[in-house]
Amino acid sequence: MSGFLNISVLVLATMVIVLAGMVGYVYWQQNKLFHSVQALSSFVSTQFVPPIQTEEDEDDRASVEEEKVAEVVDSVEVPTTEESVEKSDVDDLQDKTSAELRDLLSKKGIPFGKRDSKTTLLQLLKASA
Repeated sequence: MSGFLNISVLVLATMVIVLAGMVGYVYWQQNKLFHSVQALSSFVSTQFVPPIQTEEDEDDRASVEEEKVAEVVDSVEVPTTEESVEKSDVDDLQDKTSAELRDLLSKKGIPFGKRDSKTTLLQLLKASA
């Protein structure tokens, strides 16, 4: 019985020593990694030195005035009735895919579900018109 106890204590002591060695090795590797990252970050920070601003490089945005130019249009197409425009828009929307309808809703800023069906997307677009 004492032989079994001695062997079990020896195995347990060996496992504790191996575990302590593994923890020490991981701690040593972690320190090496932290020092390397610190050295790299200090090197990178020295590479981004802000340029020195001289009197010639002063900000002169306030002295610049923008010219406003009006655009001249020769002809304007005006729809005859709102109903005909809405019907043609709806017909165009029926031909579009769900992905295209989602893009239209995103452009208009209308919230929608990712798994909404095409009919739901069409209803949202019709309601926003």
